[in-house]
Amino acid sequence: MKIIKVVVCMLAVIMVLTGCGGEGKSKVNTREIIIPKTEFYKYLYIQGVNDQGVSTEKTGKLIKEPAKVQDFIRLVNRSVVMVPKTEKQASIVKQLDKHGSYIVALGDTEKMDKLTYKIYMLKDGTLFFQDTMKKEMTYMSVKKEPKKLEEMKKLLGVKF
Repeated sequence: MKIIKVVVCMLAVIMVLTGCGGEGKSKVNTREIIIPKTEFYKYLYIQGVNDQGVSTEKTGKLIKEPAKVQDFIRLVNRSVVMVPKTEKQASIVKQLDKHGSYIVALGDTEKMDKLTYKIYMLKDGTLFFQDTMKKEMTYMSVKKEPKKLEEMKKLLGVKF
């Protein structure tokens, strides 16, 4: 009987110690983002800003080629994302007014007035994705992906 009590006490101590061993690091809840209804998107509008942080006609471009739109979707779809946990993480989106950051809208019509999906691509390679249920930017990429940003610019012929 004493052996059972000792084993149970040891297990309890081990469980308590493993629960305390994170040194303040909490596990980030991540998931793979899946852009819904990708087959319906035929148009892509990308908007950047000039050196003064202002969007103009020269810093926007409409892509009307469904094949390029689908290539773009394949490039960013299934990115590993998280919900920002801190104000600092969420405030990164303020970089949108910096030259080299972009807002991308996918749409099923040229006017972007029906089915749409938005993605923010920041200069540092951070991606923000829309929550389809809330229609707001809820998810951000876990890792900065500047190579993906450069691939996107090359694919879409973005020079601004």
